[in-house]
Amino acid sequence: MCPTGVEAVKHDFRPAYGLWTAVRRRPQNVPMPPATLDLVTHEQAPPRAPAVHLVGGRTLSYGDLAELVRQAERALRHDGKALVLCAGDRDLPTLVTYLAALRLGHTVAFLPSSSEIVSKYRPEFVVPAADGAENLPDLGYEPVGRLFDGSKMFRRRAAGPADDIFADTALLLATSGTTGSPKAVRLSYGGLAGNSAAVVRALGITAAERAPTTLPITRAYGLSIVNSHLLAGASIVLTDRSPLSLATWDHLTRAGATSFAAVPTTYAAFGPAHENLLARTRIRTMTQAGAWLGDELTLRFAELMRRRQGRFFPMYGQTEATSRIACLDPADLPDRLGSVGVAVPGGTITVEQTRVHDRARPGEGAVHYRGPGVMLGYATGREDLARGAEVDVLDTGDLGYLRDGYLYLTGRTKRIVKVLGVRTSLDDLERLVERPDHPAAVVGGEDDVVYLFGAGDPAVHEGQRRRLAEALGVPAKHVVVRHVDRLPQTAGGKVDYRALTAAVRTREVGPWN
Repeated sequence: MCPTGVEAVKHDFRPAYGLWTAVRRRPQNVPMPPATLDLVTHEQAPPRAPAVHLVGGRTLSYGDLAELVRQAERALRHDGKALVLCAGDRDLPTLVTYLAALRLGHTVAFLPSSSEIVSKYRPEFVVPAADGAENLPDLGYEPVGRLFDGSKMFRRRAAGPADDIFADTALLLATSGTTGSPKAVRLSYGGLAGNSAAVVRALGITAAERAPTTLPITRAYGLSIVNSHLLAGASIVLTDRSPLSLATWDHLTRAGATSFAAVPTTYAAFGPAHENLLARTRIRTMTQAGAWLGDELTLRFAELMRRRQGRFFPMYGQTEATSRIACLDPADLPDRLGSVGVAVPGGTITVEQTRVHDRARPGEGAVHYRGPGVMLGYATGREDLARGAEVDVLDTGDLGYLRDGYLYLTGRTKRIVKVLGVRTSLDDLERLVERPDHPAAVVGGEDDVVYLFGAGDPAVHEGQRRRLAEALGVPAKHVVVRHVDRLPQTAGGKVDYRALTAAVRTREVGPWN
């Protein structure tokens, strides 16, 4: 119990994973001081231990990294909690600015520095991408000097109020479908630390691990890799190139990378040449999230890692949950093939059973999540940052069912359409005809027609079209094939269904074809 008039706020995380413990007390009607998180100088990170492996062979120790963070902290001094917009990605200035802002208790926005977004959020500081500073002086920003590596930081000339950001707000991240839009997910310091600790426990991350940045750190999955490994006193291999490029694999080999993270489109393109490159590395852990991988590819990579005495983890997460929601233990394959596993430590998954579509499985319904990392809420501008927690249980927007505590996903609630009066899941149809060597995507159209976009052998896709029509029980004319050179992708590596739907409406394919 707290004494009358005093509120105690406690973040009590397990010290075995290098997390901070903080107890703050404040009288009533006095603003709470901002939360902070130190991923650089905690007890799991000795100053001489390796922290960041750079292209070219240079390695920064935790002590080296701490000194760079202190330099960035001096540039980020502000009277109160500030919003720091980082428009770069997998580069050292962005990483260091992020770590410094967390230690100071600021809020980091991983959003583009476009005129629209800067005007909407009015950040106190902006670290633009290498070629993205031209508009900032016209928006009221001035340089505060150069950081290391020649990077620039800008500060807003007109100081704003110091108390207009909720004290526990740590991050603003774009969702998978909102690149370039002002809409962002508000994530808390407690959620960031709690979810990172859950990932460390789920994957058994130790200080000996070296994890490459094969995914954007401006996105939840890629940022989680950075957070969880630094939290465990492990090191990261910093690279901004494609996870399939020869240059990337050369860097991973030289730096001694021990893990590899990717989305399904990367794993689908992972060919024999990449398996040969993998054989030269120390990689013993692979993780996958971002979308449905498919049973064939899951078994392929599970077996590939078994032959290397390694582990392959199918995972499930959302930006609205900070990162990971569920993880499948490699030991559960192949018995639990098709599942994304059980909730990460501290989390709870429930399914609200409803009759969602006419091919629904027993127990299928809306997937809900409660646990470490559930978002505070959404934001579309600066005024939203003053709001506190607005979400307790997260409605993920996904459909699925539970079997013995294991979650099986079946699709998205917004991907349900009617074809001749029958409610149908487009994701269910995709799984019905999945072929890793012939990528396909199904979207809805008008006049009770569904469209199958195929990027492979037209004869194979014609067979898929017939199978879909048969499964739906509709005449063949209600399933139409559109051949493309490749399927469009979002910035997060998922199939861009919005682009495909637009192509159906306009009867034109985009620049991705």
